[in-house]
Amino acid sequence: MKDIDTNSFSYMNVKPDSEFSNVILAIHGYNDYSNSFRIPGEYLSKNNIALTSFDLNGFGKNKNKGEWFDLKQHIKDIDFNLKKIKNENPDKKIFLLGESMGGAITLSFVNRFRNLPIDGVILIAPAIWNFTETNFWKSIPLKFLAKILPYFKVSGKGIVKIQASDNLKMLKELSMDDLFIHKPTFQSLQGVVDLMDEAYKDTEEYFKNPSYKTLIMIPLKDEVVPRKPLIKLLKDERIKNNFSDKIKILVYKESYHMILRDLNGDQITEDLKNWVIEKEYDSSNSTFSDILKQIENAEFYHRLDL
Repeated sequence: MKDIDTNSFSYMNVKPDSEFSNVILAIHGYNDYSNSFRIPGEYLSKNNIALTSFDLNGFGKNKNKGEWFDLKQHIKDIDFNLKKIKNENPDKKIFLLGESMGGAITLSFVNRFRNLPIDGVILIAPAIWNFTETNFWKSIPLKFLAKILPYFKVSGKGIVKIQASDNLKMLKELSMDDLFIHKPTFQSLQGVVDLMDEAYKDTEEYFKNPSYKTLIMIPLKDEVVPRKPLIKLLKDERIKNNFSDKIKILVYKESYHMILRDLNGDQITEDLKNWVIEKEYDSSNSTFSDILKQIENAEFYHRLDL
């Protein structure tokens, strides 16, 4: 493992002007960085919830941007920052939020550490994806290229066309953001595949025996993360019962992968806020079987789901 200076993290903090009782530590997705939570953070701050995010090693403002760091390092970094936030806010409720790849990392973290100083887990379009198992033949050339050309940068422009959000203004700004990684290396691509493969096993274990109150928010128009690996887990009889007790899942038919930054992102963040403050929901149409049917029967948008 590479030596990391834990004092060098770059943070994005959004705090309410008045007193607050809840703090969210948010973990960003692949190639993204802490600023990805600016929009939902500003909304939450107006509702007396503070949000803090930091740039994972290899991303954002870090000097090692573009390098790949494994799941073990990311877990170590989250643990460091979680303890730091709890020490700074000893009397406040702390929630851990992970988006996309950050959701996969978060699931591994909460599965491996069962007594964390947190009051809940929030997973936003989590990268629950056993890529190598479900795409074995596609994984072979990637692994080969990562070995012989590890630092070769890859651009998907003109090859892979996906829509990550309906917020075109935000996407345009992101396309010009130098802190976002637009051309990852083969080493990085293989790294995120390995990370998701490992996290998928943790996810299965955690879903069978969740230790924390957990919210999962799933956008059905997700073209970045396929839905079938999640469906496989949800159909496991050993997992189903946990979704009426410890785990709550919300499904959004018109939302894209960057769900909190979509045009209707504030509506999704409002649901997130209500869950944090334990506001009651109308659960008349949200039984587990109904939710599973929505996830399973809705139109698929990811090419590997088709």
